[in-house]
Amino acid sequence: MDLEESLRCLQWHMWFRWREESRRSGSMDLTPNELDYLYALLGAGRPLRLGELAQRLQVTPASASAMVRKLEVRGYISRSASGEDARSVLLVLTPKCQALEAEEQTIYADTASRLAAMLEPQELSELSRLLAKARGNLTTDF
Repeated sequence: MDLEESLRCLQWHMWFRWREESRRSGSMDLTPNELDYLYALLGAGRPLRLGELAQRLQVTPASASAMVRKLEVRGYISRSASGEDARSVLLVLTPKCQALEAEEQTIYADTASRLAAMLEPQELSELSRLLAKARGNLTTDF
């Protein structure tokens, strides 16, 4: 099995696990585009302004505004006044979105445990080192 096939299999495994977990929790209602917006907010590690979110996703502010409204109505995002600028509004993740992030962390932790159980300690250490190296070179702005 070559690297491309291994990556494809790992991606499929993670997608399948996410779908299983989201069916159990009821979070399966999100589209891939909606998830992109939530991941951009989660990846920021802090509340963002609408313009910052649009820039991260390379979309127009109007597109970002429409998606934020949808996610707000569905309970994943709320708006909060910025302490720095009274005219500015920050996009804040709600507990519903934070629960979604916790689901995903559980999936990754379970997969890591399964890998640890099947690999020798030095193999796991080498895999971790190589993945960290790849991650460092493939990381995007979010």
